[in-house]
Amino acid sequence: MNYKVKGTITAIGEKKTLDNGAVVLNYVVNDNQMYPTEYNFDMYKKAEDAKFIDQLLEFNKVGDEVEVEFTIRSREYNGRIYNSLSHWRCDKATTEASRGGSDAPNTEQEEDLLPF
Repeated sequence: MNYKVKGTITAIGEKKTLDNGAVVLNYVVNDNQMYPTEYNFDMYKKAEDAKFIDQLLEFNKVGDEVEVEFTIRSREYNGRIYNSLSHWRCDKATTEASRGGSDAPNTEQEEDLLPF
């Protein structure tokens, strides 16, 4: 099952390269709700897919509004279950202002559409 959360990036961890060549990165997104929740996302990419982590770092900075799609992964260790949020997509969040829309009518466009 896939989930989505929209919010602000509050922290981006250090990119780490493992012995097998895989790359790991963690980042945190705050959902900006009345009672905010911070989500800690894990990115794990094999050596041949490490470019995706570089792209995330290139196009996203702390303070950016994003929408993240993720899955919840669970692992058992010493009789306990541990969960992690596994990132698989991160897009810039679109708002009405960034799309050019607003609640106020654009009078210039309305005047051009009138037939008289």
